[in-house]
Amino acid sequence: MPALPPRGRIRFAVFKGDQNFEVGQSIHEWQVVDGAYQLTGVTETTGLAALFKPVRVSYESRGQLLAAGLVPEHFVSRKNGNETGDRAEFDWPGGSIALGKEGRRQNLPAGAQDFISFYYQFGLLPALGNSVELTVATGRKLETLRFMRVGEENLALAFGTVPTLHYRAAGESTTEVWLATERSLLPVKIRHIDKKGEVFDQVATELRADGEVPARE
Repeated sequence: MPALPPRGRIRFAVFKGDQNFEVGQSIHEWQVVDGAYQLTGVTETTGLAALFKPVRVSYESRGQLLAAGLVPEHFVSRKNGNETGDRAEFDWPGGSIALGKEGRRQNLPAGAQDFISFYYQFGLLPALGNSVELTVATGRKLETLRFMRVGEENLALAFGTVPTLHYRAAGESTTEVWLATERSLLPVKIRHIDKKGEVFDQVATELRADGEVPARE
């Protein structure tokens, strides 16, 4: 069976810019029951950023955990409690996906993930090579991300030094992820660089998971 812990929670501090100004926190939580998973991510501003512009953004992914890993069936995004219009309904038997509030239908590629599940799919792949290609449904479109392996790095986190594998997918925007090799390849740092070059880092400050499995060689 894929090596995703049956239940877990990761808390991240969110930083903006090269000066690492802390602007918020993000909490990822998941559980797997009888082969069905639910994964949520909630990001909200904190401190001074919350005083000037309080924002709470949430993502929810639901689906099945099978031999091939996560198989999303439903994804939705909300901002301050209201749906943003970023949603995806995966019709695997029919081979199609409905995107956005209009439900625009497209062909559904094998192995497609949603905007939060893909971070957790890395650890469920048969092997992690020098490149990993994932099709991601953002809720409005399908996008293919090709992650290149940057290398192995030790991250000094609040709960200790964590050995990681670092992957980067570059394009108009850049996404990077650091996977904890001794913690079921769970994401412990996420970086997004937008089209304007603005950097947003999510750095894990707490990681709790049941039944973790060491990474495969």
